Amino acid sequence: IFRYIDQGRNPQLYTKECLERALAKNEQVKGKIDTMKKFKSLLIQELTKVFPEDMAKYKAIRGEDPPP
Repeated sequence: IFRYIDQGRNPQLYTKECLERALAKNEQVKGKIDTMKKFKSLLIQELTKVFPEDMAKYKAIRGEDPPP
């Protein structure tokens, strides 16, 4: 903030720019989280097709499905 003042700039611009950068980063991280959730869902679906017994055990341990 001192650089902004030394450069003759408004300190409120510093706050505005910081908030804009934080918002942009937040949106980026949210996108990554959403992508990982979709990937996890698809991975579990595909693994269930290939390894049904193992995935049933996994889901039972995780508390997602009752054991067969």
